[in-house]
Amino acid sequence: MSQLQLKRISKEIIEHAEEGLVPDQKLPRVVDDYFVRRLKQDEMERATVDPGLIEGLRNVVHSEVLPLYEQFRAETARFRDRRAARQVWKYVLGTVAVCETIEVLLTRGRSIVPTVLIPTAILYSFLGFIIYTAAQYIDDLHIRRARRRLEKSIESLEGKAQTDAEYDQRRQLLDADILRAEALEILTHYHSAEDFWGDYCRVREADPTVPGELKSLNAPAFGKFLKFHIEGHYSSVARQQRFDRLFFEAHEILLSRDRQNYILNHLKRVT
Repeated sequence: MSQLQLKRISKEIIEHAEEGLVPDQKLPRVVDDYFVRRLKQDEMERATVDPGLIEGLRNVVHSEVLPLYEQFRAETARFRDRRAARQVWKYVLGTVAVCETIEVLLTRGRSIVPTVLIPTAILYSFLGFIIYTAAQYIDDLHIRRARRRLEKSIESLEGKAQTDAEYDQRRQLLDADILRAEALEILTHYHSAEDFWGDYCRVREADPTVPGELKSLNAPAFGKFLKFHIEGHYSSVARQQRFDRLFFEAHEILLSRDRQNYILNHLKRVT
């Protein structure tokens, strides 16, 4: 999180989107491209990279930051369009024309004299420029206020994202330790990798959540591993994550048992 602050990466993505005039429908692609580029940079700069953290931040940007930015664009669209369309020469000439017309009417034409017309035209042109600058400033003020609201909203998200990331990291560390022990215990029941992977495939496909389903699988080695699945302590996503971790842990343990032949034998079975 120290290397990827949500506020900073949101600012970089928003700046890129605004510089490139990216339409709303292409904003998700801009986010994905940013994180792919950032992951590659981190892999070149550091030996180890946590793709889970980057993926979590990407999801936060997609689900939380992009809607806020789209709301900001919708709120400020009128001011930005008006500011971009505003032209200084129209304000200057328009102010001169209006003021001179009024002055001609009030003086009954005496202001048309060059000695009067030229100084007043210069004065009114300055007045027109001031009106133009004031109009631009008012629109800028609305845009800046909306941007400050956007930044404050992102700041509030950053604390939540950091807490979630730290919680996920600690949970993953704890789960990894538990699953490593569970994998070791399960594999003590198998003399061959083929028998283990056969049962693993059946258990994972079935994903049992009630005692009857577990009993029908006839895979007693997985009993303790599936205990909390059966008791409903894990959601569907959490169960799949545990199966995924067990998959990797089992490969590491089986590889340590037979480094010379395990990988080749496993690949032959797969193909």
